[in-house]
Amino acid sequence: MDIVLQGSFATISPGFPLGWTRHGSYDGGVKDPRRIPVMTDALTRLWEARPDLTLTRLLGLLETHGADWNATDEETLAVLRRLAEETPARLDDPTGRYLVTTENSAGVATQLVTVGADRVAVRQIPASRTDAVHDLPQPVVWEHSGVRSCHVAAPLVITDTEGIAHRMGLVSSIRVIAAPGEDAPVTSLDGLRRRTLDGVYLLELEDASLLLDRTAWLFTTGRRDLHRERLTWARLLDCTVGAPLRIALDGGEVRELPELRRITVLE
Repeated sequence: MDIVLQGSFATISPGFPLGWTRHGSYDGGVKDPRRIPVMTDALTRLWEARPDLTLTRLLGLLETHGADWNATDEETLAVLRRLAEETPARLDDPTGRYLVTTENSAGVATQLVTVGADRVAVRQIPASRTDAVHDLPQPVVWEHSGVRSCHVAAPLVITDTEGIAHRMGLVSSIRVIAAPGEDAPVTSLDGLRRRTLDGVYLLELEDASLLLDRTAWLFTTGRRDLHRERLTWARLLDCTVGAPLRIALDGGEVRELPELRRITVLE
């Protein structure tokens, strides 16, 4: 019903609620209240992906991304949706590429798990700075047949090609590396310079592997032990799948390594 003013009298007439027209549009003096569930749903979606944040810290995060006190609801909604797409609460479509951080029962981050359409790369997070500098664990790569569970604050469970389910800790965050349909294989990094590096790669060689970050780690397996070598690199001279890897070190030395078999984007 609407309240209709007629002279000095107010009457109630049947029709549509105050502010609404018979065509279903809203022309009231206040903003359309139907926008509120849309906003709160978007906020909930982002907050579920980052449950460790308090509400005030979450609002502070929005402000750092442009949704400050002067932002319109439309601008704030766009920021909420963009952040939720970059860091989702769950992995629903494993055809993209994702970086999943997991933690142990004590709440300590222990693994970085890169999940692709059919392969998983697992990196153990060093327990100390000393381990990070001198004893970095070798990344482990294996094929999977599906992601059974991947949700923030829930266990990460991935099934290998033999049907064995691997529980890999509690998911603390999920970050999209490549959206579904955009995870194109990388076959060459020829000419890449350390100063322009914007990702982390695992270069799988014929009988070794190279973890390429700001510092490169070369892992070679002996008969009884694993050998690690820390390299300060400057440029990848030749880095194409099917050919030997040639890398220029910071001091000018050029190292030639075995044939490159595969390039895996880790983050």
